[in-house]
Amino acid sequence: MMHRVVMMVLVFFVLLISSYAFTNAIAQTKIRAHKFRDDNQNGVQDSGESGLCRWSMKLYLGPGCRSPIAETKTNADGDAVFIVNPGSYSVGEGFVMGWASTAVTCQDVEINRGSVTVFFGNFWIQ
Repeated sequence: MMHRVVMMVLVFFVLLISSYAFTNAIAQTKIRAHKFRDDNQNGVQDSGESGLCRWSMKLYLGPGCRSPIAETKTNADGDAVFIVNPGSYSVGEGFVMGWASTAVTCQDVEINRGSVTVFFGNFWIQ
């Protein structure tokens, strides 16, 4: 009887550890928000248009940028990375006085695995 109890406890822990490892492996999906200077205002990062650093980017649960769950700033390359579980999210850009967006300021993201990049272009208002 004791042998069965010990065996059942071991099986339980093995399943628990396997479940934890599987969940953490899934959680390694990434959403990368790339912010760039769009000098010609065409919505595409062309040669010579650099990334914009220190811009606030927010991650939201679900579409439409309604329920914020994380915020970070872009690095020197213009990238902000969010590590997420598979699901439905949206990414929104912060506003800086004197700059305007060349595309939408909120982008919906559906992610199942791997990584997704969303792009945000901005130009200096003259």
